[in-house]
Amino acid sequence: MTPASDGNLWFTESHVNPPQSENHHIGRITPSGAVTEFLVCQFCFPNDIVQGADGILYFTKSDPALGRITTAGQVLPDVQMPNSLANGNGLASHGDDIWMTAFNTHSLWRYNVVTGDITEFAVPTPGANTFDVVVDTNGGVWFTEADFPGQIGRLDPQTGLVSETPVQGSPRQITVASDDAIWFTERFDNAVGRLDPATNNVTMFPLPAGSGPEGIAAGPSGSVWFTQSVAGNIARMTPDGTLTQGKSVRGSEPFGITVANGTPWYTELSANKIASLALR
Repeated sequence: MTPASDGNLWFTESHVNPPQSENHHIGRITPSGAVTEFLVCQFCFPNDIVQGADGILYFTKSDPALGRITTAGQVLPDVQMPNSLANGNGLASHGDDIWMTAFNTHSLWRYNVVTGDITEFAVPTPGANTFDVVVDTNGGVWFTEADFPGQIGRLDPQTGLVSETPVQGSPRQITVASDDAIWFTERFDNAVGRLDPATNNVTMFPLPAGSGPEGIAAGPSGSVWFTQSVAGNIARMTPDGTLTQGKSVRGSEPFGITVANGTPWYTELSANKIASLALR
C-alpha cells in the first residue's frame, strides 16, 4: 500500500480465490474511504506497489515484469525483466529509480524510469532470499534476506558493493525511520529489529507470542508502525522499544501498511478491507 501524488492511497489485490474472479486488480482509496478497483491482469497476483518519479505507479507480480498504472487508472504495458526468473517482491522508489527484490534470482534490480535501463546487482550470499527493499536519505539501498538465520543487506549503488549484517530469525519487511535507523519485521519470530546504520549494531525487540509482525512503515520521531498479522492489529514502537498496541480485530490479518499525513493506513488480508487508525 502506498500514498500517491493524487492524494489517494493505492494498494494491490493479490489473493483472489474461487468462487471469486481470476481477474486481479490494483485498488485506489480516497481519504474519505471511496474505493475504486482497476483490472490489471489475470492470475498475476500483484504484490508490492510504489509511485515512481514519473508519476506512474509500479507494482510487482508473479511474473518477471513490473506492472504499471497511472493515477487515472490507465494500465500501461509492463516493464519486462531481462531474466525470466526475476519475479519481483519488494519495491522502493528513489529519484528516477525503482528498486526491486527478486528472490528467485537472489539479487536486486534497478529500473530507471527515464532511460529505461535495467541493472541487476548480485548479493554475495549464495541463494540469499532477497525479500523487501528500502532506500535511505543518502541513497543507500537496504534489503532483507529472509532466510533462517537471515541478514540485512546494504547496497551502495555507486560502487555496486554489498555488505550484509547477520540477524536473528527471518527478516521480512523493512523501512527507514525518520532518524535514519533501519527497522524490519520478523513475522515467524514475533520480533521487530532496529539497525543503527552508523555502527551496524542490531537491537531486537521481542513481541508477545502470536503477534506475527509483517508490514512496517516510518512514523514520527524515529518511531515505526507495523502490522501484527496474527494478532489482528497494528502497533507502534519507539526507538527505545516502547510498544503501543492498537485494538485487535479477529479474522482481519493486517498485512501491508503505510503512513499518509501522519495517519497509518493498512490492508486487512483476510477481511478484504482497508483500515486506518484514528490517532487521539
